[in-house]
Amino acid sequence: MSRWFFLSRHLARRRIELTCARGTSLRVSFTQAAAFTNIPCMSPTASGIFQAQVLGNRVVCREHFEITLAVEGFPAAAPGQFIQVLCHEPDAFCTSIEDFDAMRWNTDACPERPMLRRPFSIGGLRSTGSFTEIDIMGRVVGVGTAWLAGLRRGEKVDLLGPLGGSFVAPSAGETAVLVAGGIGLPPIRWLGEVLASDGVPCLAIVGAQSKALLPLRVTHSPKNPGEFEQIADEFSRMGIPGLITTDDGSFGLKGRVTDALGASLDRLSGTAGGAFCVYACGPEPMLKAVSVLCDERGVSCQVAMERVMGCGVGTCQSCVVPVKDAGAQDGWRYALCCREGPVFDSRVVIW
Repeated sequence: MSRWFFLSRHLARRRIELTCARGTSLRVSFTQAAAFTNIPCMSPTASGIFQAQVLGNRVVCREHFEITLAVEGFPAAAPGQFIQVLCHEPDAFCTSIEDFDAMRWNTDACPERPMLRRPFSIGGLRSTGSFTEIDIMGRVVGVGTAWLAGLRRGEKVDLLGPLGGSFVAPSAGETAVLVAGGIGLPPIRWLGEVLASDGVPCLAIVGAQSKALLPLRVTHSPKNPGEFEQIADEFSRMGIPGLITTDDGSFGLKGRVTDALGASLDRLSGTAGGAFCVYACGPEPMLKAVSVLCDERGVSCQVAMERVMGCGVGTCQSCVVPVKDAGAQDGWRYALCCREGPVFDSRVVIW
């Protein structure tokens, strides 16, 4: 690619930065909100470009890592929202074409340096004075995630957020059933923390391909693989019973999360207070299967979708999700996952 492509990208970013409030973090007022009422989304929230500092980076399981970042002045956020992370060292600020030419970022010197930010669901958020601690989890699949996995305490990370919309709280009297597949765990884990603190009863179902790829701190082997119990520290510390599945049966119930979800809903629906709202995040085939299962049982379901996002703010138009829309000419349209999602009512999505 020519230097003019990179220059235009850099100058576009510079225009954003020059309008920001001065300080240790550069802030800008993007507004995130759903354009249509048939897609759940939180109220509009300000977003910004920030330079975060790594507080910790741990190996979660094979190929998976979790980073805790400290960000000053980060806006309020809610479970389901995400951040866009620049997966290389933040660039020096340039003021001229000469500075730009002298930058370390060039395709000859760094042929594998990721150009675009990567989206990561917020897996936890804590305020400590003027700083906010943010947890993100990733699986090493390429150059960008490998760079993140190698970060050490004190190193800097450039991020944009919070972005997108959040999950909608269940109705009064409903039990939240939290379903996560693999790397889809972070927003589900944070949602459980928030709901449990508000007194909402929750159950958690987490699936992985194998025990080696299970991104949880399990406290013991399940006594009965098909029953909920306090088994994973991430949920048990909030009083949320969990049920774990693995495709190969190396831990917990052998099978998919939908096997556990269907059996659990059928078993519990006849009990007192048997009203449920399902929240799911994971691979799209899993989300589709969860959606079908819930639709067959008349259970409401919200899904956090995953898409490759070039910008995260609706400019590149690359993260589309087909959704039903009675107001559209053909009864459907494309919704932008970054702005109208990533959380959708599963009944709206055209799978």
